[in-house]
Amino acid sequence: MATIRLLENGKYKITASNGRDLNGKQIKKNTTYTPKAKTPKAIEKEVEKFAQDFEDRFRNGDYLSGEETTFREFYKVWKRNWLERSNLTERIKEEYISRLENKVLPEIGHMKMAKIRATHIDDILHKMTDDGKSPKTVRYYYTVINSVFKYAFKKEIIKENPCLRCDDLPTIRKDKELHYFTLDQAKRFLGALDQEYSLQYKERQRVDSSGNTYPVKAYTSIRKISPMYKAYFYVAIYGGFRRGEMCALTWEDIDFEKQSIRITKSVSRTKANGQILKDPKTPTSNREIRLPSDCFRILKDWKDEEIKLMWKLGSAWEGSRGSDFDRNYVFIRLDNGLMIDLDTPSHKFKEIIEIYNNSLKEDEEDLRLPEIRLHDLRHTSATLLLASNTDIETVSHRLGHSKASITLDVYGHALETMDEKASDTLEKIFAS
Repeated sequence: MATIRLLENGKYKITASNGRDLNGKQIKKNTTYTPKAKTPKAIEKEVEKFAQDFEDRFRNGDYLSGEETTFREFYKVWKRNWLERSNLTERIKEEYISRLENKVLPEIGHMKMAKIRATHIDDILHKMTDDGKSPKTVRYYYTVINSVFKYAFKKEIIKENPCLRCDDLPTIRKDKELHYFTLDQAKRFLGALDQEYSLQYKERQRVDSSGNTYPVKAYTSIRKISPMYKAYFYVAIYGGFRRGEMCALTWEDIDFEKQSIRITKSVSRTKANGQILKDPKTPTSNREIRLPSDCFRILKDWKDEEIKLMWKLGSAWEGSRGSDFDRNYVFIRLDNGLMIDLDTPSHKFKEIIEIYNNSLKEDEEDLRLPEIRLHDLRHTSATLLLASNTDIETVSHRLGHSKASITLDVYGHALETMDEKASDTLEKIFAS
């Protein structure tokens, strides 16, 4: 049993033992405790319970002291007890671990938790700024480091969280210029999905089944965009969905009768498990969105083609069959029917823009499409809706934002354009 001794200041000194070290010296751990009870009997009972708990934790290896525990040692406790049990996605958990193990542990991993000051953390963050890391990256590292010290403070390993005394973090300067297709550009891009294009193949050598080489003359192949990608980009522009939400869609999520799409899941990539299904980004990201009939006509055409592809691939098809066909993903790998890779639509989007721009004549330079990102189709959808006087709450719902204020913050430029139009309208009304 741990020994208990009353100190002059009214606190109790608790000493627990846990065997002997290699030199035969008894291993002890001390702590003090101030009881909250008022009567002598209640105080005695409370102190004895605390002493027993303290001794049990010490002997089980659960007792940690900021004066004796290094950041590296506590990092393992934080990782096991906080990070792994948190609601963070697997991808975010991997990012936390990567940042701590690659940048933070080499700097302060050897230091005792109680000895780490705000200046030590400032040194890490300032060094990153000096190395050219963006303000967003520096702030992210601060968030990760702070989560460790917040947990240490909560568990009374340290008396103060040093992160709260760090220097001001660098300001993130938002790029107010969003990139997106105008209405005319969006129409031209969708039109390009129906156009034939040519691929030029140079003269080259091939090897036959016997290992002999033979020449292949240069030739031109006429191609069309796959109906799957046509469906993908129509839904992306009209729906404004996130990439992960698009890749997670199954045919069960497509309601052809109501002409709506349900978003109930998303896809992300982790180092440990590759692509995984997860909940959407926020609770409000679970939503059902109506789309124009053109989208469902194109989706129906692609579904018919996917069924044909299933029969064509035969045993190579790894998706569902028969009455379970609707469990298949809408956007798939064309060699086995499984979920499409997250990066594939981005590559295809860039390829289609390049094919379209290369097809233009010299006097058609003004018709070129800007080389925007796939995610910018989401911006395109939102911007076109706002510019056509769709109310902010509706746009926010369609995008799956948690608050309309987020939509306002991101797409304020479109509202400014609407305000200018309103001003011009008033001017014309009074002038007439």
